[in-house]
Amino acid sequence: MNTLLKIATVSALATLAACSTRTVTREVVREQPIVQQVAPERERVVVVQQPAVQTETVPPAPAATGYSWVAGYYEWRDNTWVWRPGQWVVGTVRPVPPAIQETVSSPPTTGSRWVPGYWQFAGNDWVWVRGRWL
Repeated sequence: MNTLLKIATVSALATLAACSTRTVTREVVREQPIVQQVAPERERVVVVQQPAVQTETVPPAPAATGYSWVAGYYEWRDNTWVWRPGQWVVGTVRPVPPAIQETVSSPPTTGSRWVPGYWQFAGNDWVWVRGRWL
């Protein structure tokens, strides 16, 4: 009877093993060609900065009253920065205002150069000359 019990146990285990299910997960892999993304080319902006302000000696005031000293400044002329020396002018002149922070637009063409704006003395006051592309 012992043998019969062993056979029954083995057949029961075989039946249970046959009835059990095993879940297999399959992953489908499809190879794709590698597409390299080229970084966008950065625009190179060249800014033509003014040279450092020159140190100038203020000459003695004119003998007459009513004159104001206008400090020297750089102005953009003939594709370069040109120093305009200070001068005495008739009347009261306000000091040079601080530079205006301009927004630089995209260059019109490759190789363009940006000339920043500057204050220029005209008449008896300071006038802002806007920056521009060359």
